Amino acid sequence: MKLVSSDKLKAGMVVARPIISDTGTLLLNSGITLNERLIELIKRRGIPFLYIKDERVDVKAEPLISPEDMARATHTIKKAFEAALQNNVKRSLPFDLEDIKNLVFNIVDVILKQNDLVVHLIDIKNADSYTFQHSLQVMTISLMIGKKMNLTKSQLHNLGMGAVLHDIGKVAIPKNILNKEGPLTPDEVEILKAHPRIGFELLQDNSKVWPTAKAVVLQHHEKWNGTGYPKGLAGEEIHLYSRIAAPVNVYDALVSKRPYTKSLPPHEAYAYVRENMGVLFDPEVCKQFLDIVAPYPIGTWVRLSSGYTGLVVSVKQGMVQYPDVTVFYDENMKPLKEPVTISLAENAILSIQEVVEEPTP
Repeated sequence: MKLVSSDKLKAGMVVARPIISDTGTLLLNSGITLNERLIELIKRRGIPFLYIKDERVDVKAEPLISPEDMARATHTIKKAFEAALQNNVKRSLPFDLEDIKNLVFNIVDVILKQNDLVVHLIDIKNADSYTFQHSLQVMTISLMIGKKMNLTKSQLHNLGMGAVLHDIGKVAIPKNILNKEGPLTPDEVEILKAHPRIGFELLQDNSKVWPTAKAVVLQHHEKWNGTGYPKGLAGEEIHLYSRIAAPVNVYDALVSKRPYTKSLPPHEAYAYVRENMGVLFDPEVCKQFLDIVAPYPIGTWVRLSSGYTGLVVSVKQGMVQYPDVTVFYDENMKPLKEPVTISLAENAILSIQEVVEEPTP
């Protein structure tokens, strides 16, 4: 299995991991063979890359959440956002969040059963379902960090509710601003920056969302150094759950293609979080984040310090910067007679020099 950018896709390639639409259905299932029409659909949907099968490597990397459960979860989140939109328009009674609560409880149970907490596969989104899949991903990684920080099950439930609903205030932001291609004007930026406050107000009277969860909705754009919004809080003035969600929210946004910006490769988004540890983000939270999110996810082509080129095939918790790499090409880009798998965690001499496109010797 390998990661291939959408502009490098070719007819005949076989999809290795499914793509989910905003309705929670499978847009592209694994095992589908790509043709020109499907490749055009992928590009039109704003999907930046795909996992493609590669017969040379047998990578068994199961996502934390199965594609079927992810589809159901995406649909559940979409329904909650639609209910919030109606609430915002009609100013009716608090909208029902029972399904969202059950979703959070289920994901918490899944994470508590996991011993090896690693984000070793990229959550691939399409432009239509970005908000809903982003909400799911922010919740999932936030809960993984929360578990590593020894939060109780009850605390994880509240963290999860806040994280999955963190962007719900965007239902009140005009679509022409949310989907604008190109930079926002200063006035448009101010409108967009209102979404934490709007989300908090939408949830204010909802008894299913505890105050600590509502804090995430209000504070997820606050920064450790006090430069965030809406209140310019700093350090531990920001609730712990909000400090957990903040770097996750930024990271997942950076690796996703949106109307106004291209997606960054995971190692660059990872580096952004690392560089802002103790600046924009809580350093203790960042430490946990950097231990579980892979800068070089499975399927990434890399060039090693030896000049050899290979494919990342395994990532381990706590050693995410030192994955296992199956080497296919020597320093002159000649294929090796026998590919060899190297554990960078056990080989101090070698390191990753750069991420590269799949070689075409």
